[in-house]
Amino acid sequence: MLWIIDAVRESPRQKVASRVDAVEGHFSRCVIEQVSESGHCDAVEVERWRDSEMVMNSQAVARAIALHSKERAVECVRVVCDAGGCLRCALRFIPITTTGPYESSEEIIVEALRDLDSTLPFESFSAVNASAPCVCCLGMLQDSTMKTVAEACTEYVKEFEYDGVVRLNLSAPPVCSIIRQRAMEIHVLETVKPKSAEDPVTLRTGAKYSLGHAIETAIGASYDQQSDFFSNVHFRHEESMPEMEKLVNTQKQEFRRNKRRKTNVPFETFASWMDRDVSTVEKAVRALSEEGFKVQSDVPPKRCRTVVKFDVLCSVSDILLSGRYLKFSRRVSQSPWKVEDHGEEKTGKVDSSVEDIIVPKLKEQFLAAHATFIPGGREDVDVRMLGTGRPFVVRISGAKKVPSRATEEAVAKLEVEINRDGGGLVKVVELARTDKQHLEWMRSVESQKRKTYACVIRLNRLPSTDDVEKLNALTDMKIIQKTPVRVFHRRSPGNREKVVHRVSAKLLKGHYMVAEIEAEAGTYIKELVHGDFGRTKPSFQSILGCKADVTQLDVISIDVAKETVGGD
Repeated sequence: MLWIIDAVRESPRQKVASRVDAVEGHFSRCVIEQVSESGHCDAVEVERWRDSEMVMNSQAVARAIALHSKERAVECVRVVCDAGGCLRCALRFIPITTTGPYESSEEIIVEALRDLDSTLPFESFSAVNASAPCVCCLGMLQDSTMKTVAEACTEYVKEFEYDGVVRLNLSAPPVCSIIRQRAMEIHVLETVKPKSAEDPVTLRTGAKYSLGHAIETAIGASYDQQSDFFSNVHFRHEESMPEMEKLVNTQKQEFRRNKRRKTNVPFETFASWMDRDVSTVEKAVRALSEEGFKVQSDVPPKRCRTVVKFDVLCSVSDILLSGRYLKFSRRVSQSPWKVEDHGEEKTGKVDSSVEDIIVPKLKEQFLAAHATFIPGGREDVDVRMLGTGRPFVVRISGAKKVPSRATEEAVAKLEVEINRDGGGLVKVVELARTDKQHLEWMRSVESQKRKTYACVIRLNRLPSTDDVEKLNALTDMKIIQKTPVRVFHRRSPGNREKVVHRVSAKLLKGHYMVAEIEAEAGTYIKELVHGDFGRTKPSFQSILGCKADVTQLDVISIDVAKETVGGD
């Protein structure tokens, strides 16, 4: 199957390279049929990969290099490798901007260069790369190091159950490599003619192309920036840190983290944060003229004995699940409610909790170390949560099992299992994967909610139709509530102004009546009824002129504006 890219006549070969690069990840061979002297490409044909693990062959690599001046490219390879650079670093200084050549093995790159110029000293190139690390990348882009890193990642990945998709995070290369790149860049500019109008490919980009491909191939995964599973690789190189110390001593002003930082602190003070402040190092290097740089650094960079060291960390990003829960029991709390009794934990009058019913099942499903239950508000243990339920989010951290991207069926099955094991105490609905924006939205609208309650009220006398009419006449009534006595242990003292939007009351038998109350979020309904020793004004007790108390309370509706951002 052939894929044709339309003629590109508005830009030179750099544009062609980017077009080829756009499809290189899925196709193995790029054939440039005709490239004019000005660099315009008349047509590009790309043959589909027959094997997803194939990489560009030597002819394809040679053609990618030939997009640049053949003579200059060959001379650049000769200069970089003679100075102790590796083959992939030579590609960076040509510069080759497509991914395929970097993904190819050193043997294929050598064969491609042999096709371009058989007089290159390939034996000496191989000997240099085998005996010492590259002077530019410090071994990061050499086959031996890439193989070691890929094997280490493979071992770490075995601890996880993932879906074949990975997000690879390569840390910034050792900061000393920035100095060495600049040194080799100056060496190439002075030696190779004509000068290139393009900057060299950065080491980080080269590592993403080559090392990233090697790791993905080794662990059998494809790359996806949206994956929940990611592998972090951090590099360091202690041997060349004295080069960094020289730069710090000559460019102290560039390394001031802020106005309060002194410029005469010891070098060790900088070492802990320089790896995280790559932009400052790059700025300090670029601030030096070529002559100034050559005074404080070796051009070309000197050879070193040790290869970069690395650390690998594989982990799963926090998984967020959202839903709504309904609570049907007055002996189930929202969060675990435990009371210490002679050193033993007892649950008192609580049978279970919403969190204990929902969270363990999710931790088990994702083999997670931690899970945090985040409800959108709360209700007392003796209050049922009915209607459409209360929104909640569960944040799952430290998971070993990575959910696949098609999670709807798995999450739906999980919802069924939670409800089955809930024993009729709690029911979960609308369980789904979500994101941080949804969590932020849920928190932001907490104070904007209107909640509707149903409560059974007992008076110390027989209620009358006049009492019903008094309550039903309450519309958008403002009340002032001091912090209730019963929540002093967890709430700070204060006065809160709330609005009771409507009340719909009916008579029951004896001393009882039932009322449906719609109020602003955060209203203490029990205190609204009994007055809390005069701390809520006005209250039903003060309006009716008799003692009143709540015997049963349910939340029957939580109304809020529809979500406008985030969420799945």
